Amino acid sequence: MKRGKVSVVVLSALAVALSASVFGCAKPSAELKRAKDAIADALRAGAADYAPADLAAAEKALSQGKEQMDNMSYEKAKASFEQAYRLAIAAQGKAPFVSRGASDIFKSSSVDTGTAMTEYPPPSSHSVREGECLWRVSEYSDIYNDPFQWPLIYDANRAQINKRANASGLPTDQPDGNAHWIFPGQQFDIPRDASTNQIKNARSRAGAPTPYMPPGQ
Repeated sequence: MKRGKVSVVVLSALAVALSASVFGCAKPSAELKRAKDAIADALRAGAADYAPADLAAAEKALSQGKEQMDNMSYEKAKASFEQAYRLAIAAQGKAPFVSRGASDIFKSSSVDTGTAMTEYPPPSSHSVREGECLWRVSEYSDIYNDPFQWPLIYDANRAQINKRANASGLPTDQPDGNAHWIFPGQQFDIPRDASTNQIKNARSRAGAPTPYMPPGQ
């Protein structure tokens, strides 16, 4: 092969490698649509009135994700769109007159007849099920009833989560990066003695709107 042809081949290979490094991550169009739909649903539900801070944070995350996608930072954009989606869902969850769940009924001290009922303590552990993430676990009404407190669960189970994630060869180079990698069957401790400051710190890390106070406080 002549030298000129060799150069062309080498340059072509370099171009392919560069393209792979730039475009290796798929454009997060589906995540963008899901976030936009969730925000639209929250707006229709009246979240601008009953959860303005959550809605504003969702819209901000959506806008940030669009900028990142325009700059081809697809992984960052995907994370921003996921955050926008979660914030919008959190806003929807604050709608007034939401039907009470079974766990809330069991926590009631009495029924219509006045008969006393047993008050069950909140669980101190949780077994991960298919399709769950720490955000979803944290928002269960019998866990924290607040998705933004998921870092509390991550910190309490960091060693187990990190070990499994590292063994699976998953990327863990971002702060709280391993928190995204949980697997069905893992048994997590659920902290019940966190201070207000610890809760506020966790909510701040999770992207909750200021002043990071937990629900009801």
